[in-house]
Amino acid sequence: MKVYTMALLLVVAVGATAVQGLHAQGAKPRTYAVNENAVAEPADKAALLSALMKLEAASWQSLKDRNVSAMNKYLADDAVLIFGSGIHFTKAEFIKAMPDIRLDSFTIEPNAEIKVWTPEVATLLYRISYTSAMKDANASTTKVLSSSTYVRSNGNWLSAIYQETPAP
Repeated sequence: MKVYTMALLLVVAVGATAVQGLHAQGAKPRTYAVNENAVAEPADKAALLSALMKLEAASWQSLKDRNVSAMNKYLADDAVLIFGSGIHFTKAEFIKAMPDIRLDSFTIEPNAEIKVWTPEVATLLYRISYTSAMKDANASTTKVLSSSTYVRSNGNWLSAIYQETPAP
């Protein structure tokens, strides 16, 4: 029991020191609660949903504008993108393909949802319709259910996994 108590005190001391160090570096404290499903809930879930949906919409605009630099900053280095057609890309493959992707338009439906797994991981769930083509091919309109998982790294949210399922 004495070893267990000492280990617990050590964990608390290390955690407190880490938190103090983060505050000294200017990190803002966040309040999280864990529900019965062990999913972390941020103090302001609506604000996190709004912030991540802004990033998501900006990523679609970056694709439309063929802004490789913005997309490179948006995607995590180990990101995976899986589209409704079955085609999938790593970050490097997607960045390389971007000049050949023509996104003519997109509409994100306003009823997005968010699932917060930990304070550093969250998934957006939303519907989107977009019209696109490869190079000069005829464009087609696609309607999908999208899930987009973000990870927070060095204070920035990055897209780690994007996945689509065709929707009626």
